[in-house]
Amino acid sequence: MQTNPRTEQAGARWRVGIYAHDPSGRSGRARLDRQAATLAAEVARQRGWRHVATYADHGGGRVRAGLCRLLADAPGHLDLVVVDAYGRLSNDRRQLAALMARLGGAGVTVVVLRPAAGRRLARLVANLALADLVAGELR
Repeated sequence: MQTNPRTEQAGARWRVGIYAHDPSGRSGRARLDRQAATLAAEVARQRGWRHVATYADHGGGRVRAGLCRLLADAPGHLDLVVVDAYGRLSNDRRQLAALMARLGGAGVTVVVLRPAAGRRLARLVANLALADLVAGELR
């Protein structure tokens, strides 16, 4: 787990992990780094969110070390996992459902931000996820 040096932000309520994945692996490390940087910038704009870790995988393959670390760290360490598309977690629907269930069982919500769809949509999705978390705490 790579920690963010700015994890001690005052008023931060939600511990956020970022997951970036370039399944093709042909674009080089730069594409993966841009994806992670874009997600980190969006997380930084969200009030109450604290970026605590970045997980990344480059290339395809059955075993993805970054995703395995995310799943191991999630219980007790993360409240949200931010990705730019569900396909970054898995393109296989069954595997995606299993990952979502595992994260949900650990109390972690997956927030999908699609930077290409525009900042307003990304902000709306993030705010809806946050509202859902707050509503869950009030129940």
